[in-house]
Amino acid sequence: MKKPLINCLAILVVALVLFASCKHIKPTEFKEIEVNGLFSMQLPVYLHPTTDLMPFTSTNFHQYQDSVGKVCLLIFDTSRANIDIPDLKTFYDTMVSKTVLDSAQITPAKLIMIDNDSVYRSEIAGIHNGIWIFSEVETIATKDRFYNIVTWSSFDRREKLRDDMIKMLNSFHDINHVKK
Repeated sequence: MKKPLINCLAILVVALVLFASCKHIKPTEFKEIEVNGLFSMQLPVYLHPTTDLMPFTSTNFHQYQDSVGKVCLLIFDTSRANIDIPDLKTFYDTMVSKTVLDSAQITPAKLIMIDNDSVYRSEIAGIHNGIWIFSEVETIATKDRFYNIVTWSSFDRREKLRDDMIKMLNSFHDINHVKK
């Protein structure tokens, strides 16, 4: 009789420990932003608009970071009529070639579809100001615009932040599309 009671208590203790440990793992909360009537995205609530990432401001540069600057997001958009770039692959190559990382390692770009738009996505890792950085990079061709979206952080935070970054990138929505 003692053995079944001990087994039940052991199972109860394990269940309580698992419940307590799971209670501390909260999924990231996201909010939807809409930018200039062009696109929307889901961003983690810890990201806020900033002007600190680029030394200049423009209506086609959209900048976000967390309160301590450890996670950053930069979105560049341009009208396809305003630039002499014939296709998405050329736009991707142009954007990736401008990396500011030393010893940059770029994963081969994957062509995917997001919201019925063609997208090239890759990961770039390298050194910036002595710190190993990783970034998720996405270039998008909508009917009228090209977008380059880059989100980055220090490499030691990669496992913790990668899912949030991918969710942001996958949430891109051209306002001209019917939302699914």
